Amino acid sequence: MQPTTKWITGTLVITGIIYALSPGPGNLMAHPDGWELREQFVFLTGLSAFSLMVLSMVISLRNPWLNHRMHGLDKAYIIHKWTGICSTLLMIFHWLGEKVPHLLVESGIITDPGELTDGSSFSDLEIGLFQSGVFLVEWIFYVVIILVIIALFKKIPYHIFRKTHKIFPVVFLLAAYHGATAQLKEHWLTTPAGYLLLCLVTIGTAAAFIALFQQIGAARKTETVVTKIEKPQDGVLDIRLSTTQKPFFHKTGQYAFLRFEHDREPHPFTIASCGDDPDAVRFVIKSLGDFTDNLTRHIQIGQNVQIEGPYGEFVFNSPLKRQIWIAGGIGITPFISKLEQLANQKETSELIDLWYSTRTERQQIFPESIEDLCQRSGVSFYHLNSNKREYLTAQMLHEAVGSFELVSIWFCGPEDFAHCLLKGLDAYDFDRRNFYYDNFSMR
Repeated sequence: MQPTTKWITGTLVITGIIYALSPGPGNLMAHPDGWELREQFVFLTGLSAFSLMVLSMVISLRNPWLNHRMHGLDKAYIIHKWTGICSTLLMIFHWLGEKVPHLLVESGIITDPGELTDGSSFSDLEIGLFQSGVFLVEWIFYVVIILVIIALFKKIPYHIFRKTHKIFPVVFLLAAYHGATAQLKEHWLTTPAGYLLLCLVTIGTAAAFIALFQQIGAARKTETVVTKIEKPQDGVLDIRLSTTQKPFFHKTGQYAFLRFEHDREPHPFTIASCGDDPDAVRFVIKSLGDFTDNLTRHIQIGQNVQIEGPYGEFVFNSPLKRQIWIAGGIGITPFISKLEQLANQKETSELIDLWYSTRTERQQIFPESIEDLCQRSGVSFYHLNSNKREYLTAQMLHEAVGSFELVSIWFCGPEDFAHCLLKGLDAYDFDRRNFYYDNFSMR
């Protein structure tokens, strides 16, 4: 089962257990008619949507323990994205279940059933709380639809996505209020379900306040200053940072979020230093968009940079005896840090092949020391120039290593490149669980 499917399914199973402990199933058995079925459909879809919203809010905290179980922050973001989509779909069903029957009654298609609930069993306070929650959540529904559309359509600029995404904690808090008060309609607090739902509300609310007050990753932030800037070639920035408050510990292959003075939004970049010196950090950044283009113009020695991290599970840990490293362009960065570590150790117990695909001649690749690092580390080096139509294929890998049975592949490069390789590897019965990569898509 795919991680995304596993987490969403698990959340919905928990939702089903909570609903089973609620008054809903008993009410449906006592009144097995269409209107009661519709009532329970509304409760179940609402509870399911809210449970997924809680999971989405918790994932957004970038908690290391949870990230590890989701196989890295990048994979957690994928789960975050799909929990949001599934939650929105369930919200639509929830909204339709509430609205459509009323529309059918108003149009005369079905008979008005009259009052379905005996209001005498509720206090004025309970009625007021319930009605206020329903009023607020109807407006929330339309806001969520707009925010999800902005998040999914990548043609909408990233900075707009980031700013509108900050509204979600407020939206969640209002949805949590509705979730806490909606249960009053069927006296859920007379059953375990009501208290389990309040636990979900509490967890989600705490996560929302952490996000709202911009405390995500606060304990993992380190202040640094730019000490050296190099611009080797092709729009590449080689930046050296020095910590000013506390050391920054990381493993080779991990990445961090950088927040520069001229742009307060954090952006993820792979760490290029091997981690031997926790007071010095290196990043190699290629100009690939508006932010990196501006960075080239604004960055200067002495500038303050905030680092948040480290994150990522791309740390070259595998029980298999052979590793294949594949880098596309600036994707060489995590391999530089690992090569430096291996070179310092002067030995490696594993067989490693590095395949580096660029658009340049072998003599012009970055960094210039890459072949020397490979030689000192005992890593076999292969270079391909895509401008000469030299493209890496699964067949080439197979010819180099033979069977893939005891091989793990570590990939860092364009997403299309990865998909093409995986498709080719399938023909050799390669186990995709042994293919490691970081997906830096934040949407």
